[in-house]
Amino acid sequence: MIKKTSIIIAACNQLSNTKRCIEAILDNTVTPFELVIIDNGSTDGTCEHFQSISKAVHLVYIKNKENLGAIKALNQGIDASTSKYVCMLHNDAIIQERNWLGKMIDVMDADRKIGLVGLAGRQYIDNRGRVDDSTLVHGLTNRGLDTPPMAATAVEVAALDGLCFFSTKSIFEKVDKFDNAYKYMHTYDLDMSMKMMSLGYKNVVVNIKCFHINNGGNTRRSEDYKKLVGDDVELLNRNNKTFYKKWKRFLPVDKKSSPIVKN
Repeated sequence: MIKKTSIIIAACNQLSNTKRCIEAILDNTVTPFELVIIDNGSTDGTCEHFQSISKAVHLVYIKNKENLGAIKALNQGIDASTSKYVCMLHNDAIIQERNWLGKMIDVMDADRKIGLVGLAGRQYIDNRGRVDDSTLVHGLTNRGLDTPPMAATAVEVAALDGLCFFSTKSIFEKVDKFDNAYKYMHTYDLDMSMKMMSLGYKNVVVNIKCFHINNGGNTRRSEDYKKLVGDDVELLNRNNKTFYKKWKRFLPVDKKSSPIVKN
């Protein structure tokens, strides 16, 4: 049977987080899906774990010999997916809502102008290419965020957070997937959001309960990431410059006054 959605997760070690993420997906997903795991050179038993659950889920498992970083891994996942829809989820995201995937599909299918759906995003990108955290829209259950959880079902934003990206495989291919110019991390989510808007698509946050372990940043704090990247601040600054040079003619982007997509 052809699965309707490919859920793509990239991981490098951090098996305890990945297990919690997968368990939540299995507990809360009622629509057909395949699980696409991109293992970026894990040595902590990640491979063995997925071998143990391979009979419980339709699994596509890709093992990289070394850590290629999130961007290349996600592009690998898109290429390997066999479904109409593709959902990329961080391995530290814990879904807490039943039929979350069906909710995303319903919002996407309701409007052909929606190109990208996610769990969190900001409604404003300033003229320097920086997001305004005070315009954060989300359904997350974490404490200490800049804004309270959204009330509406779906809200248009300027930039979706890389925590989760949902679209069709054909749209991801149309925008040429993720830009490898950003290398390993940072700003690739802003770039994808701008790609969508440049082609006339909307970026939309859907109100889905989800817990982000430690409020995110788990990958950047890991020793594997530090070995791969070296100076994370230098990478962030370089990627911010790359983003600004590429998209400055479209800045700023303000979606604060955009109508609610769905109440």
